[in-house]
Amino acid sequence: MERLQVKGNLDDKIKSLSKGNQQKVQLIATLIHEPDLVILDEPFSGLDPVNTALLKEVILAEKARGAAIIFSDHVMTNVEEICDEVIMIDEGAVVINGAVQSVRNSFGRTRLFISSDWSKEELENLPHVIQVTKTNQETWRLVLDDEKAGPELFKHLTQGEYIQTFNQQPPTIDEIFKMKLGVTL
Repeated sequence: MERLQVKGNLDDKIKSLSKGNQQKVQLIATLIHEPDLVILDEPFSGLDPVNTALLKEVILAEKARGAAIIFSDHVMTNVEEICDEVIMIDEGAVVINGAVQSVRNSFGRTRLFISSDWSKEELENLPHVIQVTKTNQETWRLVLDDEKAGPELFKHLTQGEYIQTFNQQPPTIDEIFKMKLGVTL
């Protein structure tokens, strides 16, 4: 209880605790006997960032201890941070299965993040760029139709000058999830 910062006493009824503390107590009950297999169904649901970080720390410690963890979550950033392997099932069929980074890499490094004074219109007119959006971090996010366009775009965008950000990445698991479901945003 101390490690997970549960607010309450040992003799409190679980239903008298907040949702976050109830989830922590459930995790304690799951892990107290150091099982070799841990199954977690959306353990971060409804938790604030501090409690999410606490639970992630405990889950990663269990992973480091050697426990096999089956983990389901609808927040794909949690999946990317915690899981080694990912499986996506849609209507009973497996549509993605493999190591997280391998799955991401299999979709190509088609996401390009740049810091640039170029306008959105100028960026949209670059070869191989199919989508341009501004991120909350004040960078541009370009979606490319071919990962091999990266070096050409680097030369074009920098024109031999310093550029603060040029980062070519594969799509996130969240983006892949949406692609596999046919969702376009």
